[in-house]
Order: sequence, then C-alpha cells, then structure tokens
Amino acid sequence: MKGHDQAPRPLLGQSVVVTRAREQAGGLAASLRERGAEVLEVPTIKIVPPTNPRVVTEVLTGLNEYDWIVFTSPNGVAAFFEVFFKRFRDMRDVGGAHFAAVGPGTAAKLEALHLQVEAVPEENVAAKIVKAMAKLGSLDNLRVLLLRAEVANPDLPRLLEELGAIVDDVPCYQTVLATEDASGAAARLAESGANWITFTSGSTVEQFHARFNLPELVRRFPETKLASIGPDTSKALLALGLKPAIEARTHTIDGLLKALEKTGD
Repeated sequence: MKGHDQAPRPLLGQSVVVTRAREQAGGLAASLRERGAEVLEVPTIKIVPPTNPRVVTEVLTGLNEYDWIVFTSPNGVAAFFEVFFKRFRDMRDVGGAHFAAVGPGTAAKLEALHLQVEAVPEENVAAKIVKAMAKLGSLDNLRVLLLRAEVANPDLPRLLEELGAIVDDVPCYQTVLATEDASGAAARLAESGANWITFTSGSTVEQFHARFNLPELVRRFPETKLASIGPDTSKALLALGLKPAIEARTHTIDGLLKALEKTGD
C-alpha cells in the first residue's frame, strides 16, 4: 500500500524540458519534479523592456482616459507596474478603468496589487477575452488600453475594434532569445533529446526553434513529444510543420501539468 505521505508520481522516469523564461520557470519545474519528472531547464526567452520604452511612459499621463485596461500575461503586469511605480506612488493614479486579465495567473498578479479584475476568461483566446469584456456592457466608443508583448497576436485589437472600441495596443515588454546554459541542460538536450518539451507561449516556440531547430531536433529524437499550453502556442508549432502531442484543455500552467499527468496514467 502506498504511504499517505507519498505523492503520486505519474511522470516518474520522464525527462521534461521547461522552456519558460528563467525567472518564471521555477513553479513549473518544481511541480514537474514533485510528479517524478527529471526536469531540464532550458529557458529560451528573456523578458526585457520594449524597443521603445518611452511609449509606456507616455501612456501613463493619460491613464484616466481609458475605460478598460487589458493584460494578457503576468509579464505585462510586472513590466507595466515597474514603470508605473517609478512615476507614481499611489495606486489611485491608475485611474478608474475596468481591468481585464487573461487567465488566473494574470488576474492574481493584478489582485496582489489590490486591483479588482472584472473580466477573466480562462482561455487565452481573443474571442473569449472580448466576450468576457462585452458581458459587462457595450464596448462601442470605449477606449481600451492593451498592455502586452511587443510582438503579439493581432486578433485581439481587431475584434475589439469590430465592436467599436478605440484601442491603443502598447508594448510594455519584449521577449528575446536566451542562450545561456549554466546547468548544461541545453547541451544535454541537444545530445540526447528528452521525453517532453513544454511550450507556454508562441514566443517560447519561436525562440526555441531559433536556438535548436525544433523540427530537426524532433527528427533526430523521434521519442521527443511536444506539449502546448493552448491554441496560440500550438499555432506556432503548426507553423513549423509540427503537431503537439498534447494541448492543455485549460490554458494555464496547471492545465499543462494535468495534461502531462494523464500521459503517465
């Protein structure tokens, strides 16, 4: 009989690559290890300021003009408020806008700042974000501030504009290629492959491919399977002619973990 303190380890003996930025990888890596996986941390992206940081500074002067402020990732929250608190000391200076956040992780980051999040779609799908916002009233002629990555899916601003919103799409960070390999995990992956490579955004796919040539890696190690957090990430894999073996049903880190757990049942 299994001891009461023995947690289930459905990924025992599986090697799993984590491609998130180093500062974000810890939670996912720890959860995978708890489930018995051997984790290779190979961060392929770094979060850095946008090409033109002044754009974010300029938007601070007109925050009161917006009806909605939308964040699509915890990265966006962290990057924006780092700039915000250099200028303001009081959260009331953020104005009276409604807040929308994609996914519980992004919402939690805003709630930690004591901001009320009124629209939280579970899925990072543009139509679901817009639907969650529109449930609270017409978006016609409302001003919407999108704070997200420098290169981002164009569907969200397009759908908002189709409902009459006036959208400012402001990049508050960018993801760039990370090439460090302090632990030797990247070298080991290139030499031996892995059972799983996890991807948590389209940018992790693109930057991983820039570093490793993903189709070639999968060809050399056919036992290597790809795990995607959601549709946008899967779309980036499909653009390389690859199909994820699993896509998380709920597009969160927990959803990705659950999808991986099922493969070990």
